[in-house]
Amino acid sequence: MNVFFYDGNCNFCSNTAKRLQSICLSKDIEFISFRTIPKEKLKDIHPTLSEEVLAANVQFIYKGLRYPGFFAIRKLSVYLKFYRYFFWVLYLPLVPIIGIIVMNYLKSRTRHELKRGN
Repeated sequence: MNVFFYDGNCNFCSNTAKRLQSICLSKDIEFISFRTIPKEKLKDIHPTLSEEVLAANVQFIYKGLRYPGFFAIRKLSVYLKFYRYFFWVLYLPLVPIIGIIVMNYLKSRTRHELKRGN
């Protein structure tokens, strides 16, 4: 089971997941809001999954391995239209550090807007 998990209560996360799903070339990858899955089933999908883990970052379960945050996007990028030709850039030195910083910034910005009610 290859699953890309996102937070369905977050507009930014939902819109990002919808966009990624629309350009994903693989039919073997499911895009699911973790909010729609019972807590008990999460451990059946992957032993390290919990609501806390899923609320912290997007998660990509691919062939039994869990890829969080930036690493989920990097792993998924191989299957995305157009981006699949440039996915190798995400494996260059320092790019993961920059990617993690950018994702944390976007996440904090989104959470700040949720708290304000926007």
